[in-house]
Amino acid sequence: MKPLAALILVPALFLIAGAGDLVGQEKGESSGLNVGFSQIDITPPVGAIMTGPRLPLTRGTDDPLMIRTMVVQSGDRILAIVGMDLVKIRIDLTDEAIAEATKRTGMERAGVLVCASHNHSSPFIPMGGPNNEKYIATLPGLIADSIEQAHAALQPARMSIGRSLIYGGMQNRRVITKSDGMALNTWLGKLNDLEETPQVLGTEGPIDPEMWVARFESPDGRVLGTLVNFTCHPALHNWRGHQDNGESHWSADFPGVIAEHIANQYGEQAVCVFTQGASGNINPAELFVPDWRERAGVFGKAAVHAAETAISVEGRVEVAYARRDVEVPLIDPMKQREGAITRLGWRPESFEAAKNSAAGKPNTREIPVSAARIGPLGIATNAGELFVEWGIDIKKRSPAPHTFVSELTNDWIGYEPTAEAFENEGYETLAGVAFVTLEGIETLVDTSVELLEGLWAEEAE
Repeated sequence: MKPLAALILVPALFLIAGAGDLVGQEKGESSGLNVGFSQIDITPPVGAIMTGPRLPLTRGTDDPLMIRTMVVQSGDRILAIVGMDLVKIRIDLTDEAIAEATKRTGMERAGVLVCASHNHSSPFIPMGGPNNEKYIATLPGLIADSIEQAHAALQPARMSIGRSLIYGGMQNRRVITKSDGMALNTWLGKLNDLEETPQVLGTEGPIDPEMWVARFESPDGRVLGTLVNFTCHPALHNWRGHQDNGESHWSADFPGVIAEHIANQYGEQAVCVFTQGASGNINPAELFVPDWRERAGVFGKAAVHAAETAISVEGRVEVAYARRDVEVPLIDPMKQREGAITRLGWRPESFEAAKNSAAGKPNTREIPVSAARIGPLGIATNAGELFVEWGIDIKKRSPAPHTFVSELTNDWIGYEPTAEAFENEGYETLAGVAFVTLEGIETLVDTSVELLEGLWAEEAE
């Protein structure tokens, strides 16, 4: 292995480390890889409901929302990864989209991953509502269109893998208070009140600094597109800045800016498919800021750096995938500790309503878990807002040389905290935003690792 490249200072915000030597197979062997990309504008009409505490109506667009899709093929294995500029996606929508896409292309159901970027300046998908109903109904067809177009664009390609390590601009959003030893979220006003919160004892957990970029190019060296994974809530875009008259504007947030940087570097044909890491407890250092583009631009520069320093994967690039639908137990909202909502001092009526709504749900739910490989790159999926500690655990246990986690894939199942986080309470553990029990979360994480292990065992056999 070559040593890591020297650290590069990006002004005021980040340190980025170049990728090491990513070992492929024997040199001179054909990659056997075909790749196709597509992109479709899915910006909703104005007047649709946006994600946010007050579910505001939109009155404009700052930058378009897109579906960007990559299809990769090796032998008879074909994998589609769909990156969508949406906060979440429901399983009824993805099931319909996957069924239509597989009918059109002959692909297998297990070989389709539909990944929401989790940008907060996008339509409120989970509950729909009359303003969003017609728009949401178009999504399965648009997803299928994007897969069909990327499938039709398949052509021989080479693969390279790069990584940037980003140490600033994001934070673990849960801090521990000295007064009760429990968690408060970084945006809560009581953290700024020295009488309410006289002392905090640091953050509850880590961040994940890895930004992965897989670059795909034609045999003549033209970049066809990239696959990017990064672990941070896309919550930079200043959607509140337009609200003088109760307005909000659509935006893809920093995943859109990353796509712009990739296109500026390699040409408009270079499609950037973004997948969100295990970011359930990871936020930007500041939320919804006027200089959001400047801050997002640093992430864009990091993506270009990773793509530029990427190491070619030599030899044949294998493609494989697996999916398992797992039934897991759901949280009993009535067992939530009395006072867990009021302790936060934030929107108690909303969370009481969410708790009561969750009380009528079934005791279990079937949830999709997928894993995929593209050469030495392993991809583990999760349908929820997975806490970063789980994502790091998956990477640690994965048999792949390089692994990333794609959360909010093929479904949405709420927050998935750790055992420590459940004990420390905080917003993400409240009934109505957390649905799956700790036991169920462990099962989903273990399943993703088992699927990865199965894919790498296939190669060994």
